[in-house]
Amino acid sequence: MKKKIMKRAWEIAKEGQKRFGGKVKEYFAAALKLAWKEAREPKQATLVIRHQPSGGKEWVAEIIGRHSRFNFERRFLNPIARNWSSSGKTGTTTFLLQEGKVYEISEPFRGRYFVKVENGKIFDVTIDDVIQKIA
Repeated sequence: MKKKIMKRAWEIAKEGQKRFGGKVKEYFAAALKLAWKEAREPKQATLVIRHQPSGGKEWVAEIIGRHSRFNFERRFLNPIARNWSSSGKTGTTTFLLQEGKVYEISEPFRGRYFVKVENGKIFDVTIDDVIQKIA
C-alpha cells in the first residue's frame, strides 16, 4: 500500500510541475499529503439503472441490519441523477454506491439482487454473503 501511495505522490508532484513549473521535488510534500488523503477516502462507484415505468420502480437500498418482518433493515438512497425522456417512459436513474457497504437493488429488467463495491467496481453478492456481512 505504501508503494502505491508513494507512486501516486510522485504522479501528483509531476502534474504540479507540468502545470506550475519548477522542480518536482518542490511539490512532493504537498503531493504526499494528497496521495494519503486519496488512499483514506472510501472508494465510490456509480450505478446506472435503465428506467421503465411499466416494469416497476427502480431503487437502491443500503443493507444496515436485520429486520424481523422484511429480513433486512434498509436505508433507501436518493438518486444523484435522473435522465428520463420528457414523457418519463424511458431513460436512466443514477445512484452513488460506497465501498464497504452492501446494497439491494431493484430494477425493472433484472429484478432484485445484492451488490457490493470493491476498488471502485460493483460486484454481485449472494444473500449468504449479505447475511455474513451484517451478522
